[in-house]
Amino acid sequence: MTPLTPLFIPGFSLFQQNIPLAIGIVVVASFLFAGGSTIQHLAVSRSVDKTAENRSMGIGQFLELLRNPRWLLGLATVVLGASIHIVGLMMAPVTVVQPVGILAVPWAVLLAAKIHGIRPTRTTWTAVGMTIAGIVVFTLFSAHKAAPDTELPPARIIVACLIVFAVGGLLGYLGRFGTPALRCLMWASGGAFYYGLSSAIIKTLSELVRLGDFTSRPLFWTMIPFLLTCYLVGGWMVQQGYANGPAEIVVGSMTTTDPIVAVTFGLAVLGEGVRLGPLDALGMAISGAVAVAGVFLLSKYHPDAQRAQPVPDPQLATE
Repeated sequence: MTPLTPLFIPGFSLFQQNIPLAIGIVVVASFLFAGGSTIQHLAVSRSVDKTAENRSMGIGQFLELLRNPRWLLGLATVVLGASIHIVGLMMAPVTVVQPVGILAVPWAVLLAAKIHGIRPTRTTWTAVGMTIAGIVVFTLFSAHKAAPDTELPPARIIVACLIVFAVGGLLGYLGRFGTPALRCLMWASGGAFYYGLSSAIIKTLSELVRLGDFTSRPLFWTMIPFLLTCYLVGGWMVQQGYANGPAEIVVGSMTTTDPIVAVTFGLAVLGEGVRLGPLDALGMAISGAVAVAGVFLLSKYHPDAQRAQPVPDPQLATE
């Protein structure tokens, strides 16, 4: 059935599956997300007390950011990347598109290294290579066995959304406790749960629009408040993550948790895993683990951590 919205031109339809083009689009989106996140982190880090154990921002500090030109530039870059990412989601299954976003991690590390004037170490390059190799293999598996159609069971979709909301809220609550690094990880992971769900919701909405007469479908109007809440709450949590730790850790935790949430939703709720066999699932699990291990190394040896390492005193070394 032809969609009611004019999102197509002669010879090209925004809703027609085109996996190679979708992957290319999301690679560009991942770079924009990394760049915008790095810019926002620079702005947020200057608005909080770095000596405080709890650097989480209050409402007043967040409102100040809305008048910060650098933060707004970062926001505009992230929004542009998110908009391009949405186009990719419309053209391919979420299980194919979402994992590619993990490429934002090496982008963020390399940008931070450039900003801080630090030459990436061999460990950093190894971690970047692991991340890229893992996600390329993962995407090859998921793209090769991508389901041609998406299932839209309303009850299952709503229940899954509520479960993700609960887990994301719990992670946000845990972000109030522990060391700055742990707070950063919890806040960013909570935001990632909401952002991962937002991608799954966008895929659901695009499928409803593709089917036509979407305004008469209760599921469409039910998903809209869920989507807006994901962006608002997820965005708030991500800013708290920037306040408590480096952008690379925020981007790293988001771009691993986000795809896991979105891919799980696509496989278990939207029926995108119907063509996957045991060997395909094993290959995706192994390659995904390699990508996650790369992200872990990047978060451990990110440029901020290298910059923070104490420099040995030559005089002491000779004593």
